[in-house]
Amino acid sequence: MFYYIELVCRWIFSLQMIFWGLNGFFNWINIPPSGEGVGKFVQACIDTRFIMPTVKILEIVSGILLLCSFLVILNIFIFAPIVFGITMLHVLHNPKPWGVVLPIAVPFAIILGLNFHSLFR
Repeated sequence: MFYYIELVCRWIFSLQMIFWGLNGFFNWINIPPSGEGVGKFVQACIDTRFIMPTVKILEIVSGILLLCSFLVILNIFIFAPIVFGITMLHVLHNPKPWGVVLPIAVPFAIILGLNFHSLFR
């Protein structure tokens, strides 16, 4: 039973990460403004021309690997700081953070919880 829950959450999370990673390069969807603090931070990451492309490449590659169930634990470690950054940035600076936080943080938390026993063997 837990295997199927984890599999569905992995697919949901992976497809989101792949989509938003590719969106960072192709700009299919314009991201609506999320507040002044978030906008400044995102623009600073884009202006460096290093941070945002690196994060987007990690989202795409790790999302594909997680989707294929390859190196799941490594991908959890790769995604942990990305999910933490997205979550805390929106919780602290976005007046309506839950539309961004819940679809990303909840599936990741379930994946993390169901694989927790494997993380610290």
